[in-house]
Parts: sequence; C-alpha cells; structure tokens
Amino acid sequence: MTTTLEISEKIYSVAEWLELEKHSEIRHEFYYGKLIPMAGEAKRANKIAKNILKLIDDPLIEKRFEVFSHDVKAEVVPNGIYRYPDLVVAPDVDDEDDYIVKHPVMMVEVASKDSKTRDRIKKRKEYLEIPSMWYYLIIDQDEMLAELHVRNENGQWARGLHLTEASDLIDLPKFNIKFELGEIYKRVKLT
Repeated sequence: MTTTLEISEKIYSVAEWLELEKHSEIRHEFYYGKLIPMAGEAKRANKIAKNILKLIDDPLIEKRFEVFSHDVKAEVVPNGIYRYPDLVVAPDVDDEDDYIVKHPVMMVEVASKDSKTRDRIKKRKEYLEIPSMWYYLIIDQDEMLAELHVRNENGQWARGLHLTEASDLIDLPKFNIKFELGEIYKRVKLT
C-alpha cells in the first residue's frame, strides 16, 4: 500500500492521479504533479456548505447551471492544478469530463483556521486567473465572515467585499441571486 509520504514525493501525470483518486480512501488535490492530501472537514464547515447549496441550487438549475460539492474536482490550470472546492458552479453543458469541472463560474471555500491563509491568498490567486470564473466566495467556519470576489462586466475583478453582519447581502448578479450572510450560518454554532 502506498503511504501519503510516498505519494507526496512522486510526480504524477493527471491520468495517473485521476486513476488513483478513483480507488483512494482520501482525496488529493493535484498541484503540478504533486498530490496534496485533503483533510476531513468539521461538521460546521459541512453545514455551511449545505446551507449555501440550499440557497443557490434551485435558482441555478433554472438558469442551466449545476452545483457540485466537495468530491468533484475543478480544473484551475489545465494539466497543472486541480482542486476540490467545497462548492463549484458550472454551466450544465460542462460535460467534457465525468470527474472534473473544466469551466467553473463560481467556487466556494469554507475556511478553517488551518486553511484560511491558503484559501484567501493561494487559492484566491489561482481561482481569479480562471477565464470562466465570475465569483469566488470564502466563508469562515469559526466566525461570521465572508469574502466575496466578483468579476465585473469589463472582466476585471472588483476589490473583495468583506461581510461580517448577518444582514450583509451576498449579491450574485449574473445569477440574479441575493441572500443574507446570516442565512449561510443557519444552525451553525460559531466559536
């Protein structure tokens, strides 16, 4: 059996990684041939992701978008970086691959104290480079805090909005969806 240490030292092709993921007990993100093991998530993070899914899923289906959660990979850099965002939204015609969303328009990460820096800096930089992306939403699992990045009509990213009040509005105009930050934290005990 291959250990995590052995996996992290070997350089894999995308095809090798995809085959490994089909049989692996843990998920691995792919970063230029290196495999990054994904830790399990807290119940709080899972509830937050489910709340967001409930808020956006039906309206997006009506607009011909699909929302995928946790175990679906998103292509960030073709043949270079593949991530497992907590939620990824794509046009429902994005059927090029059964396992990978290749043209995401929105990604959501629920940040823990261990992933905050990676989600807010490294992944933000990566995700905002994806040509098809419109929104990147980072939600803190420990305190009421969201960071929303929106690409404007000129293709430029507006400065990220920091939302901290339950009544603060998360506005996704390309989807014609709005909801209050507090709705994301329904039934979630914050620390």
